[in-house]
Order: sequence, then structure tokens, then C-alpha cells
Amino acid sequence: MSDEEELSPLAAGAASLPPTLGEGCLLRFDPDELTDEMGADFDAPLTPES
Repeated sequence: MSDEEELSPLAAGAASLPPTLGEGCLLRFDPDELTDEMGADFDAPLTPES
């Protein structure tokens, strides 16, 4: 990687959406493509809070 690419604010701050499934009101992120680095943690069971 060159110094120009390394210092580019667009390269450092660019974000992209994960792949999606469905269309229209059924559009959602593909759960198989989500990772811990993206902030997705589905390992914990869903439990209602008391």
C-alpha cells in the first residue's frame, strides 16, 4: 500500500453494507454474512428482561 492510500481519509473512513436478502419491505441483512467485526453477536440466547 502506498503512503497516499494509507493517508486517504476516504479509504480510512469508508464503510460498506453487508450483503442483503429479499426486496422492498422484506429487505434484510444476510445473517450468514454478518461477523463479530460488524458488531453482530448471535451466540447469546434471547431472554426477556425482568
